[in-house]
Amino acid sequence: MSLGIGAYARKILEDDNTVIYEYGNYNFNLPGYRSEEHTYDGAITISKECFVEPEIHEKHKKLPSGRRKIITKKIPVPVDYEKLIKEGFIVVDNCSYCWELTANESKTDVMALHLLYKIFHGYQMEGRIPNNVSFDS
Repeated sequence: MSLGIGAYARKILEDDNTVIYEYGNYNFNLPGYRSEEHTYDGAITISKECFVEPEIHEKHKKLPSGRRKIITKKIPVPVDYEKLIKEGFIVVDNCSYCWELTANESKTDVMALHLLYKIFHGYQMEGRIPNNVSFDS
């Protein structure tokens, strides 16, 4: 049974072109990767070109009173992080508690990819770039 792994990030800079997060992670299963003091020593730099809008679906719903109402639903669009990292639109400086890297040439922290998912999903669902994101498992 796993004791737990996770990652956390907070936005430190946002301008017209770029968003920068500092991040850290932990793995309670491995003694050298516990990060109990929550160290933020990694960085994720994202070009604002990477943020895409969700698909908007509308449907007419019939209410019990007989009236019709338009229901709007946001459907998140998947973002190809690996491609954006390879093309240089996203730059990840791995944190010191990184224990697993991707197999491709970028050697990106796997937990940073989980945080990227949370950042892009949060943007698409809330309509704004989130200040803080975290992932726990």
